[in-house]
Amino acid sequence: MAKANKLLMAANSAMVFTLLCFLVAAYLAWIQGDALPLRTVAIMHMLQIVFAGLFKLSYVLRLIAQDELGLALR
Repeated sequence: MAKANKLLMAANSAMVFTLLCFLVAAYLAWIQGDALPLRTVAIMHMLQIVFAGLFKLSYVLRLIAQDELGLALR
């Protein structure tokens, strides 16, 4: 039970962190793209894909923790 609680907290934190990283990468790629070198913009676009995947992985871990705790899956 304690492991499931820790997993839930870690997954929630990871979701927030990856969302914020995704938003920063999107801002740098799309809004500030003209002021940055092309290589940096390309890296920001790639990081958007990476952070989206990590966000989805965090959500799956959250679902696993909720299932172990007997909570409603949302």
